[in-house]
Amino acid sequence: MGTSISQLPAASTVAESDQLELAQSSVSKSLTKLTLRRQLFSDPAFSFPLPIVGDSLVYDGTDWKPRAVADWRTVPQAAYQTASVTTSSIISFFGGADVSGVQRGANDYFAVGLPVRVVIAGTSYYGICTSASDTSLVIAGAALPTATAITSLSVGTIDMVRHVQLVYPATTYNTLGAAVALPRGCNHRWRGKTGHLVAASVAHMNTSATTVVNFKMNNGANVLTTGVIPGAGTATTQGTYVETTAADIIAANAAISDAQTITVVVPTAGGTADFLTACLTFVVP
Repeated sequence: MGTSISQLPAASTVAESDQLELAQSSVSKSLTKLTLRRQLFSDPAFSFPLPIVGDSLVYDGTDWKPRAVADWRTVPQAAYQTASVTTSSIISFFGGADVSGVQRGANDYFAVGLPVRVVIAGTSYYGICTSASDTSLVIAGAALPTATAITSLSVGTIDMVRHVQLVYPATTYNTLGAAVALPRGCNHRWRGKTGHLVAASVAHMNTSATTVVNFKMNNGANVLTTGVIPGAGTATTQGTYVETTAADIIAANAAISDAQTITVVVPTAGGTADFLTACLTFVVP
């Protein structure tokens, strides 16, 4: 009497040379795992494109195939309120339990520091997540239009975030005014893909708390609507960093392209900014 498959000991591993039984035209034949794998991979129904590092497996309805990981992951519109943004820096989510398999919390998709892309009326606005709860996504970045429906909302990968620090080892920047670029430090020359400024913070070593600081991309218009005032320090102590306020960034002025420059300006002659430091955060989609 023969032995059924269920009575055989289970194999914990399978080697390329292991043999399987195959019925071919009513004739029993043996087949190695190696031969079977080669036959499947050469079959057009199971064809795999050449994978590269970073690919993920994607099920196409018939088979698992490698595909490059998408830079942006689109958030289902059933998860958030698409009619308009809540404020120029906040998007509301429905929250609560999943509905028809769709997660509905902002924190299901976003975490602090991840890039955000919001498309409204054909324009892409970029930012980074500063807070994500069940019902709310708070974004640092360009001001979002508040009276227009959201076309799409996406979350990016952390490697899209790029930081630039500008340090000006000199004193008395208050004499400039008229939005003249600071001449006594380092202007930054951008290289690579176009980036979008999403946050900026500044600090200095002076008792003044009235110096307004702004930025220009490639000597264009000011990036910030009102600018940012660094916290007062002393001649020996740097003041606290002060960050751009919510939605103070003008999207149309915030992009920087390859070989262009980033400059810091003092729009009005006010208090003195000594040893100014500017920390800028960009999203590079």
